[in-house]
Amino acid sequence: MTHATNGELPRYLELTPKSRSITQEGKHYLPGADTRSSAYWPPYPIVLERGQGCRIWDVDGTERLDFIVSFTTLVLGHSHPQVVAALQSQATRGATFASPTESQYRLAKLLRQRIPSLELLRFTSSGTEATMNCLRAARAFTGRTKIAKAEGGYHGTHDLASVSVRVDPARAGDPRRPASLPSNAGVPQSVVDEVIVFPYNDTQATCQILEAHARELAAVIVEPVLGSGGMVPAEPAFLAMLRELTQRHGIVLIFDEVMSLRAGFHGAQGHYGVTPDMTALGKVIGGGLPVGAFGGKQDIMELYNPTKGPAIAHSGSFQGNPMTMTAGLVTMELITPQVYQRLEALAHRLREGIRAVCAEFEVPVHVTGLGSLYGIHFTGGPVRSYRDVAAADKALAYQVFLGLLNEGIMMHPNLLGCVSLPMTEAEVDHHVEALRTVLARR
Repeated sequence: MTHATNGELPRYLELTPKSRSITQEGKHYLPGADTRSSAYWPPYPIVLERGQGCRIWDVDGTERLDFIVSFTTLVLGHSHPQVVAALQSQATRGATFASPTESQYRLAKLLRQRIPSLELLRFTSSGTEATMNCLRAARAFTGRTKIAKAEGGYHGTHDLASVSVRVDPARAGDPRRPASLPSNAGVPQSVVDEVIVFPYNDTQATCQILEAHARELAAVIVEPVLGSGGMVPAEPAFLAMLRELTQRHGIVLIFDEVMSLRAGFHGAQGHYGVTPDMTALGKVIGGGLPVGAFGGKQDIMELYNPTKGPAIAHSGSFQGNPMTMTAGLVTMELITPQVYQRLEALAHRLREGIRAVCAEFEVPVHVTGLGSLYGIHFTGGPVRSYRDVAAADKALAYQVFLGLLNEGIMMHPNLLGCVSLPMTEAEVDHHVEALRTVLARR
């Protein structure tokens, strides 16, 4: 492992002794000292102590620029003073109740005004619950049972979503006719059989697959930006085809915008000009607290109306809790169109800087992203789908990830990231220079 990382691992071990000690102790209480699979990387993750703005500090006292901000959640950065003040005020009035508070209605109104597809919506405590409810609503509304999703698309950890997420391409078959494979142990084959998988951004092949199963499909769910699958934006023709085909066959089109809400003020659906039937939200809209939301056309969402049955029951002790609603409302009010424009400009500068540095060292790279999102893929070919992402040089990516940590830059282990409001051109340029330093050590 030391040789494979070209010296980055020994540097990492030297910088993080306290993190190593804490995670070793944590193995006695948590499997692998881990409670969130996406936050783990070998040999162990850094243990964080605090964050402020676009900076984080670990328990060893090392300061880093945070280019992932809790998996793209914190557009305003860590501990934004207005969010902190609002939470402190709400905490003195109560953290959660068995009845709604006004903040729930205010945040719902703001989201309805901003996201084109949201005629009615409901809150959850996670993005996983949001997509789960979208799919359940689609099945109830259509009377059909099968759903279709893109290979590599991540929609949470419920059973229907746990199909063909991160799979071995050697087992997944023809890239234009991907097999449906369970991504987690414990997912019954009966569930896998209900999921049709299509290749992201392959308009022709996807159209053929969906047409063949149209009479069985309750929903097509898709990320307008393939998030944890590589920050790969959808091609406009691909989304346009999905909209036309689903409308023609009475299939519910669901956009998972848990991450792609960063694509623009009106989300990715506003950016592309394609309005789905339902939308799942999360991350950004909670201001750093646990959150999810789902909504869409009124006739679908009326299935949840408590005065009419309801056809679908939906509960949870913390849905719409005032702490999350307050943090989310302050955050969303502060993320104006001008903020989106500034973040997009910073991300563009970063993406271009990464390309330029890799060209200096003759390292094949493809940098993906949309809005404030970006992904680094060490490959000479285009990156349009999960298979393209899977074909990139993973060994170099791991080396660069550790190297960037050693140089004070925090990204996702798969080299995915984003920019946040506290950042300036100086922080972006520091990221580029850190990459130059790491590549010079190859």
